[in-house]
Order: sequence, then structure tokens, then C-alpha cells
Amino acid sequence: MKIFDFRLRPPYKSFTRLGIYSPACNETAPQKHHGIPSRAAGEKSMELFWKELAAAGIRKGVAIGRQIPDDTASVSNDDVHALAVEYPDKIIPFGSLDVSRGIAAAMDELERCITLGFKGIAMEPANCMPPRYADSNTLYPIYARCEKARIPVVLTMSFFQGNLDYSDPTAVQRVANDFPGLQIVLAHGCYPWIPHVFNVCLVCPNVWLLPDLYMLNPDTPGNSMYGEAMRWLDGERILFGSAYPCYNMEQAVRDVERFGFSEEHKKKFFHGNAEKLLGADLVNV
Repeated sequence: MKIFDFRLRPPYKSFTRLGIYSPACNETAPQKHHGIPSRAAGEKSMELFWKELAAAGIRKGVAIGRQIPDDTASVSNDDVHALAVEYPDKIIPFGSLDVSRGIAAAMDELERCITLGFKGIAMEPANCMPPRYADSNTLYPIYARCEKARIPVVLTMSFFQGNLDYSDPTAVQRVANDFPGLQIVLAHGCYPWIPHVFNVCLVCPNVWLLPDLYMLNPDTPGNSMYGEAMRWLDGERILFGSAYPCYNMEQAVRDVERFGFSEEHKKKFFHGNAEKLLGADLVNV
């Protein structure tokens, strides 16, 4: 079966300075007990990374940048672009924005990302300075431009992003209603607001779930509800993402089996939904 990973952070340039490449970080929940350690992550080796990707049966994936006020915890858009240029058959680049430096600067960077050929834009509103909710008016020009450019926006939302109310999907519902042509992907799946985000997906056909390790890790409280969502939505708009290196890729693929998805739903989860969102020509090698 084809497998497309929507959330990769390969050991490449500024990706390796992220806290998720620290052994200490990966001993904390929800990463702990995530399966076989990644030798590629430990040695920060791209050569080993490609071998692990192939061993997991993953053909291609999205590399997402990260822009937050802390530069030491960020991944530059230039590095994401360089990664995609170096490995065009394996990596689809998503840029990232931080409005902490002002909306004018963020809009300039968005235009640069579009010109460079990025296929999506990621933001962490709660990690801005000051923190913002997903429906902050400050972010609306970005949503409008991405809707016009027909590129999806990835919002990382969970209890790791500020106070718990910042990950409440009610704010996403407002954005989805205000920008019906904008495709919104929720990395971390708004955990722990699990039943709430399902209902947002039910009423908003432009909202997609990317619950990554919060779904995959069997020790995450309530993770089985993401499997129930797959049946509620008939397998639509839920994306597979390993969240590597927080989760071993081969282990991530295996851990999907415990949900007992039908073959049709597995195809949608592993690659079909990504094809609908990004286009089959882009997703398929």
C-alpha cells in the first residue's frame, strides 16, 4: 500500500536543533514509549533517514517549517526549500509564518514562500508573542491570501501550544466558516479536545485532521477516539503523519493496525486523503 507521511522533520540543517532531536525531550509524554528509537535521529543522518523511510514503506512526505519567536526552536523556510530542492521526489515543502514580528513582515514572507513554490503554510498561533487564537483578526490577511493562492494552512494546536483554550477548535470553526475555500489542517488534532474537533470536521468540509502521535501512541489518553472519527467521517479528511522524529516511522505505520480500519479507510488515511488535498500528481512519486 502507498504511504504518504504528512508530518516529517528530517535530520537536515536547522531541523536538528529542534528540541524533538534531544533524547531528553523524547523521554517525556506524549513521545515516551513511542517504539523503536530512530538511529537516523540519534546520529542526525540523512542517509539513515532515507533507509528508515523506505523500511516503513513511506514513499514521500511533507516537511513543515517552524517559525516561532524563539529562533533556536525554529526551522527556516530557506532550509525547508533547500531540502525540497535537494530531494524533489521525496519532499513536499510547507513554509511557516510567525506574526510576532508584525503582519507586514509575515505577509512579505508569505509572498516569498508562494514564489518559491511552497505547497502549504504552517502557523502556531498560540506560540506567537503575544499568543493568539486561531480566529485572531491579525491572522485573517494570511488566511485570505492562502485561500486565494489555493494552498492549505496547517495550524498546530494542542495542549503543548499555550493555555488549553488556545487549542479549542471552536476558533477553527469560525475561520473555516469565514474562509470556505481555505483548506485547514489541524496538526496535533486539537488534542485533547477530541470529540469537539470531530464535530467541527463534520460541519466544516474544509477542516482536516492530522492527529499524528496523539492518535498513534497507544498510551495517549483518548487516542482511540481518533479511530472512531475515521468511521464517523467515512475515512475522509484524516491524514497520516508520523511526527518523526517524535515517533519512529516504522512503528507509526504498524500502530495504525490496532484501529482495525477497513482497507478502504486505510487507503484514504495513508495516501488517498493527501491526494485529495494536495493533488495526486504531487503526492505520488
